Amino acid sequence: MSEPKMLKVIQPNESPPLPIAVKPPAKKINIGLIQLNNSFSEQCYFPLSVGMNQIYAQTYLSYPDYFRFLLSLYTFMPIEEALEKLSDADLLAISLYVWNFENSMAIAREFKRRYPDRLVIVGGPHVPDSKKQFQRIKKTDPRPDELKRKRMGMTEKFHRNHPYIDIAVHGEGERVFRHILEQVAIDGLANKSNLPSISYIDNEGIFRHNPKLERMHDLSGVPSPYLSGTFDALLTAYPDQKWIAMWETDRGCPYQCTYCDWGGAIEDKVSLFPIDRVMQEAWWFANKRVPYIFIANANFGLPKQDVQIAQTLADAKLATGFPEGISVQNAKNPKPHSFVALEILEKAGLNKATVMSIQSKNFDTLKAVRRENMKTEDYQGIQKELRAKGVYTMTDYILGMPMETYESVLNGVSEIIEDGQHDRIQFNNLSILPNAEMGDPEYQEEYGMETVRTPITNIHGKKNASISGIEEYQELVIATNTMPREAWVKTRSFCYMVGLIYFNKLLQIPIMILHEVYGIPYRRIFETFMENSQHSDKFPVFAEILDFFHEFSRGIQNGTQEEFYHSKECLDILWPPDEYAFIKICREDKFRQLYEEAQEMMVNLTGSDHSNGPLLDAMSLNGSLIKLPFQTSDLELSLSYNVWEIYRAALIEQKLELKQGTYSYTIDRTTKTDSANTNARWDSWEEWYEKMVWWCNRRGAYLYGNKNPIPDLAGHH
Repeated sequence: MSEPKMLKVIQPNESPPLPIAVKPPAKKINIGLIQLNNSFSEQCYFPLSVGMNQIYAQTYLSYPDYFRFLLSLYTFMPIEEALEKLSDADLLAISLYVWNFENSMAIAREFKRRYPDRLVIVGGPHVPDSKKQFQRIKKTDPRPDELKRKRMGMTEKFHRNHPYIDIAVHGEGERVFRHILEQVAIDGLANKSNLPSISYIDNEGIFRHNPKLERMHDLSGVPSPYLSGTFDALLTAYPDQKWIAMWETDRGCPYQCTYCDWGGAIEDKVSLFPIDRVMQEAWWFANKRVPYIFIANANFGLPKQDVQIAQTLADAKLATGFPEGISVQNAKNPKPHSFVALEILEKAGLNKATVMSIQSKNFDTLKAVRRENMKTEDYQGIQKELRAKGVYTMTDYILGMPMETYESVLNGVSEIIEDGQHDRIQFNNLSILPNAEMGDPEYQEEYGMETVRTPITNIHGKKNASISGIEEYQELVIATNTMPREAWVKTRSFCYMVGLIYFNKLLQIPIMILHEVYGIPYRRIFETFMENSQHSDKFPVFAEILDFFHEFSRGIQNGTQEEFYHSKECLDILWPPDEYAFIKICREDKFRQLYEEAQEMMVNLTGSDHSNGPLLDAMSLNGSLIKLPFQTSDLELSLSYNVWEIYRAALIEQKLELKQGTYSYTIDRTTKTDSANTNARWDSWEEWYEKMVWWCNRRGAYLYGNKNPIPDLAGHH
């Protein structure tokens, strides 16, 4: 009796023999590329992901002339229109993410129904990868007990639910896509066993998940779809299209945050694209007059070459006028050179806002999500330095994370403000992504995470804007075992309230004077507004505002309300609830009553041992500085205390003593030019909604004396 044959187990760091065609395919293969991206203010992204796959394949295929790439589908359209454009395709290659999944699947499903013998290949961050190994598994093969984990069936379930998909690609796509096409040339993709980093259902109905290909660390061999002319056909076909460049100058993320899937395809090591290539791409954008660039790096400013990149963009704008704006995801724990790069962008008028990614200040939460924030003293120093240089910052904070409570959010937000953030905290709802560790069902069970499936909407975007009629959805966390449902509603409402009274600047000056002059903690001030706003008999305007925030938050939680508030009469777009409350107060002429109620709350905080003169001056100053429409004259204002100087000093982390005297100011409320930076007068509600409330959101530039930013794009932060 012969010995049983031993099968070799391929380890994750090994690769099977990769297919290479030795002769061309029997006929030319037409390839349809699909990367559906949202359109922002009539601007669309170049389809970078499928463009990278296309140029890599064309460069390295054994017989590239036998593969014809159709014009990429880069934006949403009716499904029938998409299928007409793809009618000649022998193979679809689709890049999936949360914002395009449902529409992409609808195209793939109908394509396969019409052409059952043609091929559908998908890749991208939204393809669930059961074999993705998080830090807790230490990047080794899962132990037998780990195989029992619920996550291990996610990829198979994905295939069973979408049987029209022939192959799903996991991780970096360029090399895998090339070898898939080599296999197409060899046998029409009959044999998939030697293809790395893919999963599929074989002819016998058995689920297969092939070993992964090691990621690329040397990116010098990856051609640029911009410089190679890959997108020239799109530019020719759509001469009137305004483009947004998605730009990758490095790849990788050194952090392990459980809510983020940025490293889902590329894991942790940061690899750089050659600087010469990057410089040429920057000038390509400028010469093609691309107005807006999204730098798709996880940590802009972490590599030292980002200083050179920033300078090149600044030089390009000076020479050509383009680009007009840059959006970056800043380094989580920045280095000194990180701020040199950001300052260059700011001075060139390119930087929308510098994002400080805090996400939470709660130690238990940071431990649960495996995130390490910068030290408090470093954060304070950075805020002070940037503010002194005129660089605006915005802090990201995620609501609904594990171990977070109402109390911890109250403390965390107050601490961030005390540490020097006075421009903007952007409060994001926690969304579950399939390739983030938080997408693991057992992770969610551990922290009691409840989710709701809700349509994806864009800030300042249009309601029901789907061209195809097919909605895209996300999974929002709306409760945890430390933040039950009512606590989540209270926390969400608190953040809207802070956004309204502090970062929309309705009451920022008196709140800061309460802290700086009277020594009252920010936490106590915000608690006072939340508690008093529950009393409709005494504070009816604030009670109405808090009721609106509560009702809206419960709507999100119950799945009956999108993330933003639709107002048909206010530009017919979706507003953050705090912005809409700001608009409503002004439209309904409740501004004065709101100030009277706020003054009573804050006077009660000061106690009988203090003079209320500085606080009353601060109230008068703040009310006079709010940018309102229909102003026909400048304003002369006289105060008895130097509260304006104290406020301005506190913004850059300096402290001035309170002084009494005569302090006179002239407030320019009438200058109006065509420049967004100097437009200080708005002659209609519609103009005010757009150019003041909307465009000033990111920097919180709602007071006279703040420069208005350049026009903003819908959906962009």
